[in-house]
Order: sequence, then C-alpha cells, then structure tokens
Amino acid sequence: MQQTHTRLWWMEVLRGIVAITFGVLFFLGDVRFFVYVLSIYLIIDGTLDMYKVATGKRASKRKVISYLGSALSILFGLICFVSHVLTILLIVLIIIVRIMISGVRVIIEARKSKSPYAGLIWLYGGLFGLYVLALIIFPSEIFGFKLLILFIFISIYAICDGFYLVGRGLLLRFAPALFNKPGSQASERLLGISDNLPSTTRRAVVFVRRLGANGLGHIGWAFEWSNGWFNTGSVENKKNRPFVIPEEMGFWTAHTLDPIATMRRQNSTYDEYKLFYVAQPRPKEAWRTAIWESRQPYYALRHNCNDVAYDILRAFSVNELLDPAEEHVPNDWYDALPGPSYTIAEHPVIPVRLHKMSQRELATSEIVLTIPAHIKGTPPPWRQRGWRAMQELTLTWDKMLKDMRTLFISMGKRITKLQAS
Repeated sequence: MQQTHTRLWWMEVLRGIVAITFGVLFFLGDVRFFVYVLSIYLIIDGTLDMYKVATGKRASKRKVISYLGSALSILFGLICFVSHVLTILLIVLIIIVRIMISGVRVIIEARKSKSPYAGLIWLYGGLFGLYVLALIIFPSEIFGFKLLILFIFISIYAICDGFYLVGRGLLLRFAPALFNKPGSQASERLLGISDNLPSTTRRAVVFVRRLGANGLGHIGWAFEWSNGWFNTGSVENKKNRPFVIPEEMGFWTAHTLDPIATMRRQNSTYDEYKLFYVAQPRPKEAWRTAIWESRQPYYALRHNCNDVAYDILRAFSVNELLDPAEEHVPNDWYDALPGPSYTIAEHPVIPVRLHKMSQRELATSEIVLTIPAHIKGTPPPWRQRGWRAMQELTLTWDKMLKDMRTLFISMGKRITKLQAS
C-alpha cells in the first residue's frame, strides 16, 4: 500500500496544479472565453443527442421530448455566442434554483438529524436562504457586484481544491505512512447476507484498481444472481486511448462463484472493493444493460469504466451510487461511495449463497462470457433522456455546494470542541 501511494502522488499534484490554474484564469481572464467554451460544449452535446435519436442509436420512446431537449441545448449554446450577458443571467438563475433546492435538502436533513451538531446544519441551510434572498431582492444595479461574488466563489473553490490536491500528493510522496490506515476488519459472516435482511436481498460489488489510468483509478463491477452466482466484469481499455471502438476497448464479463478470484486473475489485479446489499434486485435489467454497454464505444468522458459500472449496478437497483458527473475521477468516485472498503489482500473471499443448484460437485466455478450478436441489450432510461451537458453542469455545482457544506460543518465542529476544551 505504501508503494501504491508513493506512485500515485504525481497525479494528485498534477490535478492540483490544473485546478489552481483554472481558478486563477477564471478570475483574471476574460469571462467571455469561458462562455464561448460553454457554448461549444452545449452545441456539440445537443447535436450529438439529436443525431442519436434521428439515427435510432438512442431507442427513445419519447422522441419529441428528446428532440426538444437537444434543441434547447443547441439554443442555449447559440445564446452563449450571441449574448454573453444573457448567458450569465441564465446561469445565475440556474444557480439560484440549485441553491434553493440544496437549501431545502439541508433543512430537511437538519430536522431529521439527532446529532449534537444539528445546529450547524440549520445554520448552513439558513445561510443558503439568505444568499438566495440577496440575489433576488437586491436591485439590479448591483447585479455586477453579485456576479463578481459568484466568480470569486468559483475561483476560490478551484484554487483551494487545487492546493488540497497538491498537499495530498506531496504527503503521498514524502509521508505515505499517514495514509496507511488499517483495513476494515470483517468476518466472513459480515461479508455474506445477514438473516435480518429480506430473503430477496442480493449483493453488488464495486472494485477499484488504484493505479489504473495512470493513477486516476479503474473500476469494475459484480452483481449477484438469484441462484448465488455473480456476474462480474469491466472495461479495461488497455490501449489507454480517449476513444476506442467496442471491439477493441477490452470489455469482458464472466459468471463466477468467486468474483474476487476472477478479478485477481486479470492482467492487472484490483485492490479493494465495497459491498452493497439490495433488497429488491433486478439482475436481468443489469445484464441487459451490460449487453448494451458492451456495444458502445469507449469514451474517456461519459462512457469509461466508471460510467459502465455505474450504469450496470444502478440498473441492478444499487441506489447509493453517485452519478460519475459528481466525481469524475474513478478513485475519488470510489472513495465517495458509502460503506467500508475491504482490501482484497485481507478479505479475498465473498461467501457464496447457492440456491436451486444440484448437490453434485460443479465442473467449473467460472464461465467467461461471449455475447452473441443476436442477443439484444437495453440502454438504461437515464442514458436515453439526452441533454447530458446541463445535467453535468448542475451536478458539478451541487458537488461544490456539498463540499462547502462539509467544510463548514467540519470547521464548526472543530471550533465547538476547542471552546469546550
């Protein structure tokens, strides 16, 4: 683990430098440049969505809605080109709506919370409300001032995030022992399915290879069938290209009684995994999604190993997963998932629960699958809606608000403890 952390350090430092550079350029540079970049992004996204619907590559049952969403994306992109002032007004309006939604969620959480620090959550929700009121009530003459505050917030966020990444990278390089936390201890009974859970409960697994993609990480999946076998797989992209056709992207999948052993048999083994327990699993939907994923080209953005695992396990009904747009880096996405992480070296077996199976000894415990061309897959509903660009932008903004909430409450807890001592 120490060697792994040491080899990851340079990627963290590089990401930090990029974030700091963006923050400085966003504050000091011409805002119109970023508006034009947003315009190109939205136009390309809307055009591709419209093309997929028109050619039947997106099997949408609501083509009119899909066309409308694509047209709105293109229209918003054209507005960015024609009037950057109107674009900024629309962006501020979207941000106000997202802040209001986040504020309501925080207040609901505060009402349900029984933590002694629930007051901090209430305070943070109240600050959200005051900021929205300030944006709405203050006269339009000081719109430029409010806009400046917004830009300063984004710049400071990016710069602080960059320094955090640089600091973490340097610690990984020169003090890796700080990150060598003991692995989560779990007996074989805990890795199985508890008798307290519904009899329909099945397990899903997210695997991570920390050094994949030059230190950004690599994700694999597994989900449990009703008979106790697991389906597992990943998109390896061994050529490390940003775009790869389906036949060359390294998609593989297998049915296995020992998903961890299957993962360890890959050319580059995986390091850790997290378990999820699903009371109402949908393995057939997950398998149909896996078939569909195997025929989509690999894109570094929107259809990489992380996106494929997310789609398949979400189709299986794992509701705790983050949308990859909230955490673009596979290692960060994995770390942000709830639950303990188990190292494969310490927990190399997931107990199997076999049902409806012969009592005779099995001839094999693993079946590597080849999907025939005539077997049809099904795209998950969230990949048929289109207008992904706006969803990614709003999710990124939500992530910023969540990070600010975490920082605010952590600082409040620390101040409270210092006062108590």
